[in-house]
This record gives sequence, C-alpha cells and structure tokens, in this order.
Amino acid sequence: MMYALNDLLQKMGAPEVRERGHIEWHYFDKTKNALEGFAEIRLEAGGERLVAEMKSIRENYIDDLGETHPVYTESFYLYAERTARAGYYRINKLSLDGDDYNSPQKGVVELGLSVFHARALDISIRMVEQVFNKQDILEPIIDPTPKFRAMFSQQKEIRRESFGVVIPFRPRGEVRVRA
Repeated sequence: MMYALNDLLQKMGAPEVRERGHIEWHYFDKTKNALEGFAEIRLEAGGERLVAEMKSIRENYIDDLGETHPVYTESFYLYAERTARAGYYRINKLSLDGDDYNSPQKGVVELGLSVFHARALDISIRMVEQVFNKQDILEPIIDPTPKFRAMFSQQKEIRRESFGVVIPFRPRGEVRVRA
C-alpha cells in the first residue's frame, strides 16, 4: 500500500516529523521504577525509511471479550520505504498487538494508523502529566488522608467554639471608607 508521507504523518498525529525527522513520547511507572509506555516515529537513512513503534503496558486490562488481564502489552510497528515516486512510501510491514501483516491492505493500514494515533495521544498525555507533576515521580508516595482528617477535626472544634460567622470578603455594594 502506498501513501504520501504527509498523509501518513497526519494520520499518526505527528506532521512535524517531516521537518524534525524524529518524535517520541514516553511515560514512567513510579511504583515499578520502569518505562511504562513509549511511542516513536522516525525517518531513517536520510528519509528512505519511515518507522513507527509503540509499546504500552496496561494493568487490569479488560479486552473486547470482557476478559480481564493482569498485565497486557499494546504494541504497534510500522515499516515503510520510500518509492521512486517523490514523497510516497510503500508500507511493507505493519504489526498491531502481535498480529503481523506483510504488505497490508488499505483497511488494515487505516486501522493501524488510527490505533497508533489514539495510543500515542494517550502516552503523550500521560507524559505531559508527569512533566507537570514531576515531584510526584521523584518523591515517595505519601497518604495525605490522616493529615486531612486531623485538620478537618480541628476545624470542627474551632467552629464549635466561635459564636459568629466570619466572612473573609466584603459583601457586594458595601464600600469601606477610611478615616
């Protein structure tokens, strides 16, 4: 199956690979201290080959048949070579969750590209969350529940002892005049 490079990259959700030549996303599992998921698209050999790979580990995964898997690995692999026609690539191999397709048909390619896009998006969202919550990765996990319970019970006691309501802001329309 032949595709224009722009179409392939657009369907995988990464048109910037054409300029950069490479893009990747990844996230970690802190409890296991290991890479939990990654996705990558790259142009190799000066643009002669396009390779896309993805692997993501899911825990307590429920498949389409309703069966629960304690650990399930989602995977994707695409290998395409540039053709004599400028800007076009022939997809020679596509692998989706362990099922390999040599010279896949258009329907299989379209399905694979959309699955890659969805899963890579999920991986990139998790990666961004970890970037913003970097301290959660670096510091040990602490259960905040006991601290909040103690704080909440102290606030209850303070409320019981007070006789009035404290409003931290002025009601609308009320103007305070300084003397």
